[in-house]
Amino acid sequence: MRLMFHMKVAATYLNKGMFHISEASACIRNRVLFIGKHLIETFFRPEVKNEPISPSEKIYYEACKKYYHMTGKPLIAISSRDDIELASSRRIRLGIDEDYNTFDLEEYLNKFCQILNINRNDVDILKVQSGSVLAEIQIQTRVNLQMVYNNISKPEAEERMGKMKIFFCFFGDLAKMDQNVEFRHTYWTGALNSHRNRGSKPYYCPVGWRRYSLFMKNTGTDNGRTGRCICYHGTKFEYGLAILLSGLKPASAAEHGPGVYFSPSINYASHPRYSEIKKIPLEYQNSFSQSGKYIQFVLECRVQPSKIISIQKETLRATDVSNPNVIDPNIKDSEIEWVVSIKHDDREIVDFDDPNSAITCSGLMVRVTNNHPSLLSESQWWHTSHLCANNRCCCLNADLTDLKTQKKNGVTCSVVFD
Repeated sequence: MRLMFHMKVAATYLNKGMFHISEASACIRNRVLFIGKHLIETFFRPEVKNEPISPSEKIYYEACKKYYHMTGKPLIAISSRDDIELASSRRIRLGIDEDYNTFDLEEYLNKFCQILNINRNDVDILKVQSGSVLAEIQIQTRVNLQMVYNNISKPEAEERMGKMKIFFCFFGDLAKMDQNVEFRHTYWTGALNSHRNRGSKPYYCPVGWRRYSLFMKNTGTDNGRTGRCICYHGTKFEYGLAILLSGLKPASAAEHGPGVYFSPSINYASHPRYSEIKKIPLEYQNSFSQSGKYIQFVLECRVQPSKIISIQKETLRATDVSNPNVIDPNIKDSEIEWVVSIKHDDREIVDFDDPNSAITCSGLMVRVTNNHPSLLSESQWWHTSHLCANNRCCCLNADLTDLKTQKKNGVTCSVVFD
């Protein structure tokens, strides 16, 4: 090990030109570098872990890989923005869609460190598992964690990691990641007959949606849920898909929207102005449903009643004077938007981790349909509200003229649960 240390130091000094040698000796210098690099890679390359990946791990990473193949982007997740929690771990787990036997770990780590804007020497390899390539690395204490967090959260980081065939990247407490993985399969459909305290506002079970619970820290009081009001927030397809497949909060936290508006009506939150509609690619149809063709995601959130500072009317111009409940039969159109007070201290609007925050995300609502959801009976109000062909405004992902023609011809749609 002492010999290897000196070889590593010598190679580093030669590479930086810190030894003054003549041009005639350049070939010797290059040869020393080559031998040093070979010895370092041979002796310092981590061994493949002997124990195989467990069946549950295999299923989990295959789900993450599915996200990568569907979106062309890696699933990047972070356990917390809390500096203390990140500092206690400083670990990153990577899933790379490569064969370990033909894979150059050092080359990958050099490129990965460039994305994080840190030096390769500031990263220690803890373990590598075969399967695809599953690597666990640890960032040394001299590195600024906030900088790493900011760099790993950037959209360009997604693009660069995608090109490197990184399908999964988790930064933070790995034990917490495992908790999320175990918790992510809990769901219900139809009526929910618990008798829990859901705050001062009435709660109506969302028919036609499947709910996936999200793990939260245990505070000893119903995980911070008791007494909170349930509300909904529409989200983009990629963001919802990442939560569904991994049970983890994606790094691009702003993807669910920067606003402070929520609704007690999932029917309102599912309007394409708020919740993106996505046609399921044929090759992935069986991943969601055998007969489903379209999918939507909505975040189920819980808000402290005292933080609801205003209850307002709908803003999609759907109201009918003769019918005060156009959007949702249970909730008046004049009371369907909640304005929630948020402290502007650079914290996320919807928190996936802190049960003491004003708003927590406790579940992911998923709806799969056999046709475009604008043709559902509960979505007929869309056609009399603001609904446009601009996908940046209303994420229909379909031809609006064609949808109106189908509606006129009596074409319908059904929710799929298979």
